[in-house]
Amino acid sequence: MAAKDDLISAIWGGRIVSESALTTRINAARTAIGDSGEAQRLIKTLPRKGVRFVGTVREAPREVANAVVPLKVEISTLVVGRTASFAMIDQMTQHVLSGRRQMAFVTGEAGIGKTAFIAKAIKQLTEQGFDQLYGRCTERFGTDEVFLPLIDALVNRYRANGRELISAVRAHAPTWILQLPGAIDASERAAFQDEVFGATRERMLREFCDLLEALSTGRPWVLVLEDLHWSDFATLDVLSRFARGNGKARVLVLCSYRPADSSAGGHPIRRLHRDLEIHGYCSELRLDRLSRSEVERYLALRFDDEELASSLSKPVFERTLGHPLFVASLLKHLIDQESIVEIDGRWRLALQAAFTQDRVPDSLLNMIGHELDRLTDHERRLLDVVSVAGEEFSAALVAAGLSDDAIDVERDIEASIRKDQILVRSGVSEWPDGTYSGSYAFRHILYQNIIYQNLPPGRAQTHKRLGKRLEEAYAGRTPEIAPALALHFEQGRDFPSALRYLREAARSSTKRLGHAEAASYLTRALGILDRFDAADKFSTRVALLRERSWALRSCGDLVGSIRDLRDMIACAEQAGEIKQQLNGLTAASSLCLRVDRHACLEAAEDVLSRSQTLADGTFKALVQGSSASVNLFLNGWRKQDATLCDRAIELSADATNYGVLIRRNGISGIVDCWRSRYQECRRAGTEGKRLARLAGDVYTFVLFNVLESIALIHLGEWRELRREITAGLELAVRNANGPSSALCRLTLAWLHVEAMDFDGARELCESVDDSLLVGDQSTYFHKRAVLAKAYVGLNDPSGARRQFDDIERRRNEEGIDIEFTAATQVYHCLGEYYLQVDDFTQAQNCARQLHDYVATAPDLNHLAQAHGLLARTALALGDSAEAQLQLSRALEIVDGADFPIASWRVYRTAAEIFAKHGDVDRAATYRMRFAETIRTLAQNFEPEDRLHKSLLAVLATRTAQLEAMTSRPA
Repeated sequence: MAAKDDLISAIWGGRIVSESALTTRINAARTAIGDSGEAQRLIKTLPRKGVRFVGTVREAPREVANAVVPLKVEISTLVVGRTASFAMIDQMTQHVLSGRRQMAFVTGEAGIGKTAFIAKAIKQLTEQGFDQLYGRCTERFGTDEVFLPLIDALVNRYRANGRELISAVRAHAPTWILQLPGAIDASERAAFQDEVFGATRERMLREFCDLLEALSTGRPWVLVLEDLHWSDFATLDVLSRFARGNGKARVLVLCSYRPADSSAGGHPIRRLHRDLEIHGYCSELRLDRLSRSEVERYLALRFDDEELASSLSKPVFERTLGHPLFVASLLKHLIDQESIVEIDGRWRLALQAAFTQDRVPDSLLNMIGHELDRLTDHERRLLDVVSVAGEEFSAALVAAGLSDDAIDVERDIEASIRKDQILVRSGVSEWPDGTYSGSYAFRHILYQNIIYQNLPPGRAQTHKRLGKRLEEAYAGRTPEIAPALALHFEQGRDFPSALRYLREAARSSTKRLGHAEAASYLTRALGILDRFDAADKFSTRVALLRERSWALRSCGDLVGSIRDLRDMIACAEQAGEIKQQLNGLTAASSLCLRVDRHACLEAAEDVLSRSQTLADGTFKALVQGSSASVNLFLNGWRKQDATLCDRAIELSADATNYGVLIRRNGISGIVDCWRSRYQECRRAGTEGKRLARLAGDVYTFVLFNVLESIALIHLGEWRELRREITAGLELAVRNANGPSSALCRLTLAWLHVEAMDFDGARELCESVDDSLLVGDQSTYFHKRAVLAKAYVGLNDPSGARRQFDDIERRRNEEGIDIEFTAATQVYHCLGEYYLQVDDFTQAQNCARQLHDYVATAPDLNHLAQAHGLLARTALALGDSAEAQLQLSRALEIVDGADFPIASWRVYRTAAEIFAKHGDVDRAATYRMRFAETIRTLAQNFEPEDRLHKSLLAVLATRTAQLEAMTSRPA
């Protein structure tokens, strides 16, 4: 015998609960074993003492052991006919215990017993020391809520007893800890948000797999994911990645899905399954219908009577064809019709003739319909609301739908479970407002579907009441359930609320890096906008289109993103909102900056044209400055563009708005870079990065990172540059961001080539796959420019020529020019190349091109280098006077500026020219200045650093060459 207090202590571990909670559990146990509160054949209540189990105890056969699915759903059932599948589980278990990850797909049609099979498998695994994560997909929300079953699995395990789990998530999967409500406090959340800035979905995939591997070092784990035919696609990506992993992992993944449902809906789970199976990464546990002998075995276990089972097996099998759910439903139907009755504790067939002639439903749908027809009006009203609440629901939510007391409703649900078993218990539910009630589910989703589909249009009011109650319960935390709220209000025809929560759901998906899912929510929001008369419909549509554009941009759909921006512009034009039109055009121009020069310039010119009539001087200056800065970046220097940029910078000097500040820093960064004001350019880049990080805008962050890098290169602050780019590369790799990783590697390559580590620069460039640069024109040209400089430095003119040819081919194919930051490098390198191959005339032409390109800004840094190159080409052509003239112009610039790259090049040229003219003292002076500049650059690095050595090696070689020139007679 067990006293009530002892039972409460054993079950709830000291948690304060009422005696009614114990009564509920006792009733559940009685129902599971076929007992009742009235009969008390097995569990007997002793008044004022407790309860006693009075049945005979014996060991159950392996194939009929009952099991409980942890955390989510409690189901008690008989399992027969799965011997081969359980043998496969045993075999996989041994592999897992030896450190070899295993994955199995449990497949079969609806009602075939997948959940019962998995429940029993988990029970056996738990007995062998496995810990578990359990997640389940649902039909209504599965395809939109990214990673939902995995997040549910972590949340459920964390809430059960998750200190160890949270520690592992912190260490191995920081992007996931932000998805677990209440797992970390506000200060930690801020730190983690900074840690995961720029994260991609690929990083989340990798981290979840790393987490499973880390957890399994302590003990084996089983990850269960049910009903994957309703899964979001990102969850399937996790499974694919984990299955293909080759590290040690004591993890068994059990997944269930219905092949027919996945094929009908075009869901990729079947394709993933087959692909993994072909490559030997998974097994299939296909659950088929039961044979007649297995049905007979089931009947014998169900009724504890071999003779009755023998007489029933043929008609039951013929009417159900061995489908487990049909078998269970048919038996219930026969018991309800009293064709099978219990007499003196034994089951008997009432009348053979009545059973054979009775019209038994020939499909499960008819059986369910028959069950529903037998309900009272009160019971049917209860189930109507329950079907609206969802496949799984809390009693408190149903009470809100019925406008009834939650305790009374929970009592009615319990009565329904005892009577007809359409519903089952699934635990408890606790809301943020403190509401605590039982949690329940439909025994099979077909019950919910049939009831819901037959509801009258008035169900909209029920949806609305449920939405209102959830909204109240989750006040301040509605993002946690935004998709459910959106659905209830959408179906409840409360379109303003539905719109609000669809946008909230989109933001939540974005935080999970589910950008495609966010775009899906925003598409629904745009559809809802047409269903009611919103006071600010145009501005709302503009905002939704802008948000969806960002979502599409983040998931790589640049075409869709630009299309939304164009729709946004058209909508704003229809509403007469000129500012919104210009905002859209500016955003489109920025989006296309690196990937579609023609569209970028077209949008920029459109901004200049449409902005002429603006009355707001500051806004007008900003959008025109943004447009003009794009022209400066792509088309080269024009005075009228520079004037527009300067005015925008001046008028926005006191701005505090994020959007204004981003534009201002972008404009000033480009203008300052053109004018060789690198400290100012650097400040703009650094501030722009800070603002973009705060806003979570990775795309804008990358643009400002480029500006900052250019400034640091030309300032000679290479230690800081390498520190920043190395950190950026680590972040990009950690976030599995291929394009950002490529850009960081190429920036490091640029640093190596300027530090004259030409082999290192070439290796870094060649480590970047060109497939990552297909859609990025700027990065493509950048790679070719750096490679060309590396090959020239390696004295490999044929290698350099291949890069120049690639640049020219792409320019001709796409009809575009190179942006100024790459153009200056290409013009200078071409001049060096032609000097190397002794084509001095072409070298001079390239030097003049560089001069003419930068002189009007003026870009003094590259202007000095142009004069230096012209001096060298003039000397090679035998024009001593021209060489002296160009050299003096170059020296005049570098002597009064902080341009270390230009300085060492000009000082080396000066030493060569004066040496050739026999001016030993001046040659020595500039040789010393050349050496001093190189040594200063080398001080960026430690003595053992590769770049420190490369700089000093080049210094030694070229100093020796210069000294040799000085020692020779003129």
